[in-house]
Amino acid sequence: MKNINKSKGYFIVTVFWIAVLTFCSLKTQAQTFVSTLPENKNVILEEFTGIYCQFCPDGHLIAQNLHNTNPNDVFLINIHTGGYSNPNGPNDPDFNCLYGGAIATNANIAGYPAGSVNRAILSGITPQNPGGTAMSRSDWATAASNIMSQPSYVNVAAQASYDMVTGILTVNTETYYTSTTTNINVLHVAVVQNNVAGPQTGALSYNPNAIITGPWNPTYNHQHMFRHLMDGAKGLEFNVTTAGTFVPNTHTWQMPTNLASGQSTNGYFPDLDPTNLDVVAYIAEGPGEIITGFQASVIPIFPNAYDANVTNSTAEDVICTSETDISITFRNYGNQPLTSLDLTYDINGGTPAVYNWVGNLTSGAQETVTITNVTFIPQANNTVTWLATNPNGQVDQNTTNNYNTSTFKHFNLSGDVITGITAGIIDVSILTDGYGSETTWEIIDEFGQVYGSGGPYSNNTQYNETAYVAIFPSCFELKLYDSYGDGMCCANGVGSVLVTDQNNNVIFEGDPVNLQNFSEINVYFETGAGSSNSWECTPFGCADVGMGMGTYATQLDCESDTANINTPCFVITSINEIESNNTNNKIYDILGREYKSKVGELKNGLYIIDNIKVIINK
Repeated sequence: MKNINKSKGYFIVTVFWIAVLTFCSLKTQAQTFVSTLPENKNVILEEFTGIYCQFCPDGHLIAQNLHNTNPNDVFLINIHTGGYSNPNGPNDPDFNCLYGGAIATNANIAGYPAGSVNRAILSGITPQNPGGTAMSRSDWATAASNIMSQPSYVNVAAQASYDMVTGILTVNTETYYTSTTTNINVLHVAVVQNNVAGPQTGALSYNPNAIITGPWNPTYNHQHMFRHLMDGAKGLEFNVTTAGTFVPNTHTWQMPTNLASGQSTNGYFPDLDPTNLDVVAYIAEGPGEIITGFQASVIPIFPNAYDANVTNSTAEDVICTSETDISITFRNYGNQPLTSLDLTYDINGGTPAVYNWVGNLTSGAQETVTITNVTFIPQANNTVTWLATNPNGQVDQNTTNNYNTSTFKHFNLSGDVITGITAGIIDVSILTDGYGSETTWEIIDEFGQVYGSGGPYSNNTQYNETAYVAIFPSCFELKLYDSYGDGMCCANGVGSVLVTDQNNNVIFEGDPVNLQNFSEINVYFETGAGSSNSWECTPFGCADVGMGMGTYATQLDCESDTANINTPCFVITSINEIESNNTNNKIYDILGREYKSKVGELKNGLYIIDNIKVIINK
């Protein structure tokens, strides 16, 4: 009996644990974070935008305000696509991604900014093109209100995390049908990135609060930037869409450093930042209308205690000098606060130097360190190498992300500097196009000192201005700006620019080819020995204004120049010469002519009275 009882007891316990495990297994298949209650639709606003779109910042602001007013119901996907999104050159970021162009094509866009609100065609709202879903920004709020008032037959939710060591983004989605539909349903998971620095035309006029410090003029803080579709263009199609159906899914993406793969550009693709990502999951009826969606922040996971991640480094190009400013950007990828770090750097393989950083960075936080006036032995192309070690005085647990290099040019050694320019007056001749207010210029030296500037200007107007550059420093940069980014030719008139020195040596000549589609033109030039003249005619007479700064070599040259007649500068003879030939206490003008009139009767001018130079100015 005892044996039987033991066996029976074992049987009862075994059944109990089987029941528990079965319950837990069933529980893992049940709904965990998606709502099972009937809800209205959420809004997915796909905004089509570009960095050189004048009115797009207004669209950004309108969309952001919609989200801020309805943070749990309106979710944004900003798709950079079309001609306005193309970089102007190698220093411009390319924010295009593989799937953006196809989405824009399906929306049938007529102008920018444009937006599709749940890809719906709504009564009372005229799309930009017949049959398309893209609508003007003035219609987004009305369309969003319409969508949010409609019941949804399905709910979707998401949770997301990113492993900072493996580089894998994992998204868990749950879909629940509160009523039955016979329409084809497809689940998509879009990845969007926030806080991306870049240029943006129209930022100052339409969304100035998004302007941040940075290398572009202005630098703009882009949000909700579309980066990827985790299941490709087709998404995941659901076979069962009846009421009560619960569908869990796991989506993964081995996230690359940037989106260069499969794309070409004349700019560059910026690095993805896993600490500034969101995911937007949405259910669409095939390629048609989006029924509802959900947004989740990506939670970074930091497995290591001590892990410094060098994300970027930069160095300033130089014209002629042998010193530059270098910067390094790093993040704390450890799960402990980062309080110290050794940053070792060298230029062109020279003697390494160490910068001992101290601070307090929480997990995922970022810091940029700039070291100024670092000397180096110049080459045409120069390389800065960085290595981060000893986080908090400990061994870094992930040494694959501690290293970074950056390059910079020495324009003079690269042959990019115009030589033979004479120091002194620089003539700047500008004929503006139909938008002269967009045109400005400046001449600066390597240290940012401004030697001349001009603009903005009136439309279709000729301007002739001057700047003055000295012999030392001898290397300068001409910067010509177009604030809109479309240049000075040709859709809105044909502008021209000619910049020369006082000997008519050309520094820059703009024509209908090189003045098209630019936001900034940079020309580098070096001055040789210009005039050594140091005397100049001033309102107070001839004066020594410094070597190379004057018009005349000597005081006599200045005082005897007939161009200065009727000015305090012109003197035909000195006082002593008049004394030796004439009686004292007589009145002479600057031409040596004697006057018999009284002093009060003299006309305005310069006279010599009692051997004293006197200016009469009644």
